[in-house]
Amino acid sequence: MPSRISALLNSRSILTTALLTALAFAMSLLCRNLAVKPAVPVAFLLALVPAFLIAGRLASLLAAAIAIVIFAVYLFEPYGSLVIRSGVDRIELFFFALAALGLVRFCPGSALFHTKDGTARPSEQLEGWIAAAGYAVVFAALITLLLQMWNSMRY
Repeated sequence: MPSRISALLNSRSILTTALLTALAFAMSLLCRNLAVKPAVPVAFLLALVPAFLIAGRLASLLAAAIAIVIFAVYLFEPYGSLVIRSGVDRIELFFFALAALGLVRFCPGSALFHTKDGTARPSEQLEGWIAAAGYAVVFAALITLLLQMWNSMRY
């Protein structure tokens, strides 16, 4: 286990996690009263892609977990509480967590940039990983859109 702890405590992981945390907080505060509020978690998924490539799986997973808490407290009503009033918002946050976990878990990682001769250039797996990230974002966006349509028909 010490290798996992040391992977989280290196400066690149700490800086990446801090930047993603600040991004989630800023997005939550700036977009909470706008019509794009349901798209904030989906947009945050796009930030997890480069973070994973820079800092690794554990730092990205930690940043996603912190973002879930930040979105619950600062993006969805009632603000300042972990309780989410709207069932649609709860389902949206659940699917964000599911998409973020899938994105971080099933990415091949640093193997994307290493070839057999030891050089660090993008490999053929990078295209597949970008496609998988795109599918995760489209999945979360589709769920968000369907939930918002269902919510608007209810009221």
